[in-house]
Amino acid sequence: MFYKSILIFLFLSSSILFAQNKEVDILLQKVTQTKNIQEKKKLIEQLKEKLAKNNKKARQESDAIIKAKEKIPFEIYNDKSIYE
Repeated sequence: MFYKSILIFLFLSSSILFAQNKEVDILLQKVTQTKNIQEKKKLIEQLKEKLAKNNKKARQESDAIIKAKEKIPFEIYNDKSIYE
């Protein structure tokens, strides 16, 4: 059950990250295509905010994965009293 929840979490986070990357790509294209300096500054600020949010989410997700990995036991539980 634990492994299934980790896999589901990774799948959802990766799909969210791909969607966010598309938003960043669209903003980046707008920045490169715009010739107006004021508009470029606004788009660059929006791009900075999106990248900061993406970075924060990715950092939180990686921390959660590391914490979950620390909880996984290194040795397989072997209860010898059951077999006696």
